[in-house]
Amino acid sequence: MPSAGFYAPFTRVLIDYVQAQGLDATPVCQALGMSLAQLADEQLRVPSARLSQALTVAARLCGDPHAPLRIASFVRPAHMGSLGYAVMSSASGGDGLALFEKLQSLLCTEIRGHHRVVADTIEARQELLGHVPRSTEFWTFFVASRLGFARWVSGRALVPVRVDLPCPAPADPGPLQRFMEAPLRFDMPDCREVMPLDWLGWSNPNADPAVHALMTSQAGQRLQTLGQQAGEAVAQLRQQVAHSLREEGLVPTLEVLSRRMAQGLAPGAMPSARQLQRRLAEVGLNFKTLVEDVRRQEAMRHLEHTGLPLADVARLAGYADTSTFHRAVRRWTGKTPLEVREQARRPPAG
Repeated sequence: MPSAGFYAPFTRVLIDYVQAQGLDATPVCQALGMSLAQLADEQLRVPSARLSQALTVAARLCGDPHAPLRIASFVRPAHMGSLGYAVMSSASGGDGLALFEKLQSLLCTEIRGHHRVVADTIEARQELLGHVPRSTEFWTFFVASRLGFARWVSGRALVPVRVDLPCPAPADPGPLQRFMEAPLRFDMPDCREVMPLDWLGWSNPNADPAVHALMTSQAGQRLQTLGQQAGEAVAQLRQQVAHSLREEGLVPTLEVLSRRMAQGLAPGAMPSARQLQRRLAEVGLNFKTLVEDVRRQEAMRHLEHTGLPLADVARLAGYADTSTFHRAVRRWTGKTPLEVREQARRPPAG
């Protein structure tokens, strides 16, 4: 079964919604690639691509193109396990956000959020660690479930400053616009949510120190277990490779990455380079394939969504010269880098 993606019980929200409409959810299970029993297994993951397909199927079954938005409003702590209850019982918005950032791989190992304070706002940028589709259904569900859950926990009508989505706009963006109540920008390089800084300071009406301590402990234990599994190791490797490309323009060796990932951890807590190779093999990858995939994602993101010179894009993807970069892009797409960029900027037919 897949070892990277979303916490399987979280995706059960799709089943709950479809069944609440009086419909047979079997096609949604098939799209998720799991049975109802498997969706209750805390050790299993649903890849983002399958979640995206399942959202499309759910919308078709319900006859409602906005079903992903409505499904998002159903997300509750029970769908997120111990992490959901730990966040729900935090003392403040800031405590809940810090805890979620620390334990977020419990929910998903293909997307990692980075939060920072910028002037009088909080900016959350979502870094892609795996093959995450640029699907309108998927990203609508993703951002709406995050905001909906925050509103439910806080008991407040929280309104972001701005939301960027890395997907095309829906045919009718009205419902999503009314739900978010904030400016939306589509077809952006990545997902970013800009929120007022005072969100960190609100007191949580659901705060419960005893529940919080218990659920945080359980979440931490589960994270420790997951940290020894292939999915988390591969997600961390992807993150480290992407960081090295962006900051240094270099492709690091597996040995270097192993040492970096071990910094600050107890001896033996992080697998050696040889053990990381075995982790990769367990999910049908090798280090060369993983690096190539990360380089492709970085290159395509810049070609399609930025105006950087091709030489700079090549450097950010870890290529020392543009001729090697051109060959790589042609191998991936059958097109030159310039053709890829022009195609991305061409308005859709019709």
